[in-house]
Amino acid sequence: MADSLRLSRDEIIICFKDDVVKLMKFLPWLQSASGGASSSIYSGEGIDKSSMTVPVYDTTLLNFVKTAKTTDFINRNYVYTFSRYRMRTADDELRVISACALQDISILGDILSKYILKGEVRGAVWSEGVKNGVYLALLLKLKELMEIRQPLEY
Repeated sequence: MADSLRLSRDEIIICFKDDVVKLMKFLPWLQSASGGASSSIYSGEGIDKSSMTVPVYDTTLLNFVKTAKTTDFINRNYVYTFSRYRMRTADDELRVISACALQDISILGDILSKYILKGEVRGAVWSEGVKNGVYLALLLKLKELMEIRQPLEY
């Protein structure tokens, strides 16, 4: 029964191709920004030391998050995947990303979901995805998996 629920390679590509194309427009920015800071603390005029700090996020990062939320990759039950694959650190996530095959594309979506959904509560998580290279690794892996059969048109 589990085999009948598995999609073929072509069906997976058809299901996720549009979402991958949407995310690929952010690849050049992630390649240049990965490993660096994509947010800063607002320090405008009239702000003293006892004031609450306000983070300012890169507009491209915010557009990436907004676009990612509209894809079928977002899954609110991502925590089960993290438990199943014992992912606790960014290094664990990068290890799993590099080992994923096309049939495991939902795992990549769950890793993306963690950063997007946790970032809604604690915005610094969005920046962590850029800084630790998880977003970049995810997009590169998606690109690699989807181009096995045919190149993507941007």
